Amino acid sequence: MNERATCPTSNLTGIVVNILHVSLDVPVTVKFRVFPSTDKTVAYARMLESAGAQILTCHGRIREQRGQHTGLADWSKIRAVKEAVSVPVFANGNILYHSDIERCLRETGADAVMSAEGQLYNPALFARACAEGKRKGKGKMMTFEEGLHLPHAEMALEYLDIVQSLQTRTAPSAVKGHLFKIMRPALAREPDLRERLGKISGPDAIERYVEVVREMQVRMEVSVLFCIASGVSC
Repeated sequence: MNERATCPTSNLTGIVVNILHVSLDVPVTVKFRVFPSTDKTVAYARMLESAGAQILTCHGRIREQRGQHTGLADWSKIRAVKEAVSVPVFANGNILYHSDIERCLRETGADAVMSAEGQLYNPALFARACAEGKRKGKGKMMTFEEGLHLPHAEMALEYLDIVQSLQTRTAPSAVKGHLFKIMRPALAREPDLRERLGKISGPDAIERYVEVVREMQVRMEVSVLFCIASGVSC
């Protein structure tokens, strides 16, 4: 009798996980949302572990917490999962700032953290700022709670460089969505660039995105120089 025939669960998700675990040469990982009940959440995590999952990522929100009903993730349920299983557990939810990483690890006992929404707005979320607040060859950088906050336009240009280097095409509309998130604070101050970015379409969209972002970069640099000369906070 093979392993698949002795799958330890009748849960459909568990059966799928077990088939993958038996059939693949790579570890199987599973990400799941918590249930309203801590006991049910723990039972589900144990089922996934027994089915062969070798890493569990626990999102501390229930299924209904989406969109305008998102709310806060429940880290206590993630801790309960971590204490109930022996495989590594990654925590997901409420990671908006660099300081949230250490706090989450401390409160959940998790082995690592995962972030989705937070990194859409700050791709450098997991990067720690240098102690001296300097980046080689690029002068002073912005820091917040020990996290790295690069200028929005700089991150957007780096993202566009990656997009242009890929062999697989990325839909321009998807790229635009990321740019709106990365540069959200800056676009709020420059409504004409926000409108211009929103209207871009066509086969040369990526190149035109670069033009808008470079214009944003110039304006941000001018704004910083003005603040320094005026002795005011930007």
